[in-house]
Amino acid sequence: MSSHKPNVKVNPVLFPLIVILVFTLSFIGHQAWLHHEGREFSFFGVVYATLCFFLMHHVDPVPENTYILAAQYLAALLICTSIFSLVWTKVKKAYLVYRIGITYRNHIVIFRLNNIGKTLALELLKKGYKVIVVETDQQSPYIEAVKAHGGVVFTEKPSDFKTLGMAAVGHSRICILTSNRDEINIEIAGNLSNYLLKHSHKSKSEAHKIMVHINNPANENILKDYFDIHNEDDHYDLETFNVYESAAKKIYDTYTPYKYINPSDKESENAIAVVGFNDVAESFIVENMILSQYPDTGKLKIYMADEKADEHFNYLNYKYPYFHEFIEIIPVKLLNGTFFANFTWSKTHIEKMSKIKAAYFFGPKDADLITAAASFRQFLYTQTLSITQVPIIVCLPEDTGVIDLLDSNRQSGYTVSQAFSSKLGIQTYRLITNTCTAEGLIEESEFTHKLSKMINFFYAIKYEFASLLESNYNIKNATAIADKLENELLSFPEGNKPMNEREMEKHLLLMLEKDTNISYDELYKYFSIEKHWHQLSYRKKDSNRYAARQVAMKVHAFKYLGCWPMTKENITKFFPKLAPIEHTRWCAEKMVFNFKYGPYPADKTEKLLLKEVLKIHDQLVPYERLSDHDQEKDLNIFLMVPILNMIKSIAE
Repeated sequence: MSSHKPNVKVNPVLFPLIVILVFTLSFIGHQAWLHHEGREFSFFGVVYATLCFFLMHHVDPVPENTYILAAQYLAALLICTSIFSLVWTKVKKAYLVYRIGITYRNHIVIFRLNNIGKTLALELLKKGYKVIVVETDQQSPYIEAVKAHGGVVFTEKPSDFKTLGMAAVGHSRICILTSNRDEINIEIAGNLSNYLLKHSHKSKSEAHKIMVHINNPANENILKDYFDIHNEDDHYDLETFNVYESAAKKIYDTYTPYKYINPSDKESENAIAVVGFNDVAESFIVENMILSQYPDTGKLKIYMADEKADEHFNYLNYKYPYFHEFIEIIPVKLLNGTFFANFTWSKTHIEKMSKIKAAYFFGPKDADLITAAASFRQFLYTQTLSITQVPIIVCLPEDTGVIDLLDSNRQSGYTVSQAFSSKLGIQTYRLITNTCTAEGLIEESEFTHKLSKMINFFYAIKYEFASLLESNYNIKNATAIADKLENELLSFPEGNKPMNEREMEKHLLLMLEKDTNISYDELYKYFSIEKHWHQLSYRKKDSNRYAARQVAMKVHAFKYLGCWPMTKENITKFFPKLAPIEHTRWCAEKMVFNFKYGPYPADKTEKLLLKEVLKIHDQLVPYERLSDHDQEKDLNIFLMVPILNMIKSIAE
């Protein structure tokens, strides 16, 4: 982390005071001199003479008296200071731009210092990242905080190519657009992509990442469905994010419902509660719709408790009319915010809600949520006589600093938040602070990307390598070579030496070089992990990410079913129980992405148009109706789990 030297600033109030002092001294001095010379005092003449002091024009080297001398020196000091300040600011800025261009590599550029941008910038700087911020508002209250932690801030127009050059975007690693206005972020993203196509200094294997914050889900869907991120030079990888969706994903991955569910307990329901409803709650329910598929448990039940539960249920039913196929949502109307007099609920709801496996709280006010969570713990205790049996997770919107105030002046290691967690089983998650972090948006995201890219690489080997070898290099035994690579990849976890994704890639491409007599460098251009990843659409990348995020759950399922160790033989043996789970997850994912079922025509061009643009898919049917070939695709992801788990273990 670079050190920061505070700027020496002159109070702007001094400038008008000096001007007033110059005129005062000049009037006193000229009045005394004119009186001494016996001449009449002229107000406008003295004003003109004083103005000439600032221009250092017609100044007598022998001043008439001390007052006039002092006025002349002050005027000269003021004008010289102003000129120096103007020149120094420009010189200093030019030097800063030059230093950034020479020394900054793989840094992070953040556009907009709002709450998201500020939180992310400070957290990244504290972790040692080099950060440049582009902010249009020169009066932003966060600028000094970023500079104090070693960051660089440019107050320039973010969409200008000149600004992008000043921030050395061509050498950057990630550009993050955090404005709350979608149209601003979309404009900057367009300019960034055009700039990087012309001025990128990174190799194709290390494409720039552009992360765009999008508030409106409709805008996000349009970008993901139709924005062409497959550029010819592979210089950038554009990814959208939404704080609410990102928070829901992080909450799901950290406090996954399956961690609290015991499939062997046949007497209790596979159920959780979602208390309160907002954008994060909606996204969290969608995450469960896609990822909460587990063997021998049936559909996950979600008790949706809110004063407008029926209204929210109808909204979900309207927006996701297919959710009944994947989860069961039971609306529970709350009559008050403290769960007081719960006997006014139906007896069924009281019994069912008391037996949930976890509760997730969402809402607009920090204080209200903490109070509601404590009240719900009271309700659970009256039903179960247990203080911490059911975990409660509270997503705080950070509308106030009430939690920070409660945690202040406490003994280290025993804050109110820690007391809630350890004593009452209430975990707090902060919407901005815990989401807009290096881990949340960059490091964990990149780790998920590693697994996602490896999944795609496996499918490329299995379904694309043979045709590429035949069409591009006229390799006759291409199918046999691709099969050999696939078997080699699947055998890696059984080897003595753990391998990461780069080592696997190198090993397989060296095998391919030996079998085809094509140089390694040539093969890398067309058969590398990155090459095949950049050829994917937004939605296909998202699909691979969802599959990657479910790896831990699949490992858990293997252990529960007795499919251990995770060998190819064991996985194939247990496949009949496993495959329907993956197909259900895949169907939910596709429906959330707005795919519909439809048969494909024989014409390949029409089929591609239907699949990639109109979002029609012929496999959105129950697992039993799939062909043997399509059922095998669901086996593939399970065969990849040991490989992905090995990469995950090495990274951890």
